[in-house]
Amino acid sequence: MKTSEPLIVAIKDAYRNHPIIGGNNVKIAEWEDKELINKADIFLQSNILEQKRQKKLGHIYEFIRYSGKPYICAESAVFRRNMPNYPAPQAYHRFSWWSYFQDEGEYNVSNCPSDRWERVQQEQNIEIKEWQQPGEAILVVLQRPGDSSLKNLLKKHGTYDAFLAHTLTEIRKHTDRKIIVRLRPARVERQMEIINRCSISNFEISQNNSGAGLLNGGDGLYQDFQRAWAVVGFNTNALTESVCEGLPTFSLCPSSMAWPVSNTNLNTLENPTFFDRTRWLHNLAYCQWNTSEIAQGLPWQHLKSLYPTKLINPYC
Repeated sequence: MKTSEPLIVAIKDAYRNHPIIGGNNVKIAEWEDKELINKADIFLQSNILEQKRQKKLGHIYEFIRYSGKPYICAESAVFRRNMPNYPAPQAYHRFSWWSYFQDEGEYNVSNCPSDRWERVQQEQNIEIKEWQQPGEAILVVLQRPGDSSLKNLLKKHGTYDAFLAHTLTEIRKHTDRKIIVRLRPARVERQMEIINRCSISNFEISQNNSGAGLLNGGDGLYQDFQRAWAVVGFNTNALTESVCEGLPTFSLCPSSMAWPVSNTNLNTLENPTFFDRTRWLHNLAYCQWNTSEIAQGLPWQHLKSLYPTKLINPYC
């Protein structure tokens, strides 16, 4: 293939639910097409090796991770409030080198201008509220069991059960406030099984599930926000929404996209820090692209300046 650009190959089974990046240097390959795959300079995948389809597709993700070649990861948007789901053309998608995690992925964002954030904010009618503490409770937002975003939770705690018990115990050490546990709308029964095995008591389970969508908590999440003194979670996208809502947010994992503007130690629950969110908002908006922009190849144009000399594979 004659091109000044590196050849980017998306192996079909490992690239789903996201539009393909436009450009003559981007190709889709069947797993059986070893000739095209071996010619790749860069791979393009959705999600990460630890995703729920690992048993079926893990061999492809392992091949990509350990190929010795750089790869780009696609994931759902950072700002999801009022955003339609894919394949709507207004849906945004994240692109980064290596991983979609804040601390493992490389988004090539530093001191970004405000233009993209202003556009996203207007398109999705996102209000950035002043820091506030409208309620009296500590809101704990859970994540879907089995999700790839829990990779580092399992590494740190061993099981979801251990994480929940540890988190509730730590919260109770530092505050006497009511604890409200909010279940992720997906796989509610599995989360209830985990809660029922937990020896910790004295907390309320939120019943506000109205309006929950595939990628966001909907109106129910914002009803719970109105009861919150602070919001605690691991690396769920709900933490991004709570920061935008102006609620003191405690991210328990540096993989969280909310980490740069989050409190990270539960011993400050009664006296949280309030951050300047301006730079964070501007940078995050440059992590995501809509369907039209992806077709124009803009995610690659944004990431390409790091290739190849400024890339360090976090898994090697």
